[in-house]
Amino acid sequence: MLNFTETAKLSLEFCGLWFAANYLVAACLEYTSVASSTILTSTSSIWTLAFGVIAHVEKFSFKKLLGVVASLSGIILISTVDLSGKDNDESRGQFPHKSQSEIALGDSMAFASAIMYGLYCVVMKKRIGNEDRVDMPLFFGLVGLFNVLFLWPGFIVLHFLRIETFELPPSGKIWTIILLNSLFSFVSDYCWAYAMLLTTPLVVTVGISMTIPLSLIGQMILSSQYSSSLYWVGALIVLFSFLLINHESKEDEEV
Repeated sequence: MLNFTETAKLSLEFCGLWFAANYLVAACLEYTSVASSTILTSTSSIWTLAFGVIAHVEKFSFKKLLGVVASLSGIILISTVDLSGKDNDESRGQFPHKSQSEIALGDSMAFASAIMYGLYCVVMKKRIGNEDRVDMPLFFGLVGLFNVLFLWPGFIVLHFLRIETFELPPSGKIWTIILLNSLFSFVSDYCWAYAMLLTTPLVVTVGISMTIPLSLIGQMILSSQYSSSLYWVGALIVLFSFLLINHESKEDEEV
């Protein structure tokens, strides 16, 4: 078990990666849809596999490579549908109309978040190894503390540059959204970290892909935004690739 000082050093190493991954995945929602963000960030399995093989955390196989290629094909299809969407597309429902450049920016931020997430997973598995070596609540608590200490000057810089005005949440509804998001983020990160240490980074990353169909359904219910058939085909291709990679990872564990 790592002591407090060792855990603090480890948390300090990860706070930058953690912030970058979470900031990009949240900021991209200003420019692209929830479904696009979810699908593109789910490509983190590609980077988890690549970084995992380099760090000797994952085993390479051609079936996993096939899954990666299939996933990239689905991503290209999804992005093509996004970029070719017209401003008067009725299927967009309540989702704000965005230009092609804005959608491209949002998709790029989501994709960059996937890369950061894959790197975060593999480095954490490499540095920690298994769940017995670290106090997970302490680890994430220190990650949050370091981010608060190091990133708060950013509020002042953004405020005076008039990029984003600093102000407290204007209503109880916004406070509720922030608190619920903080709670759900903590629970999901906590469960993710334990699952990753108990299994492998790739298996856990693949499991998160189940948010893809749920986000598409949620988008239909909450925003009356109905995706085209090609969009669903792209999502299914990505999901199939993740299932293939997951199956291959289980075979590696049995061997």
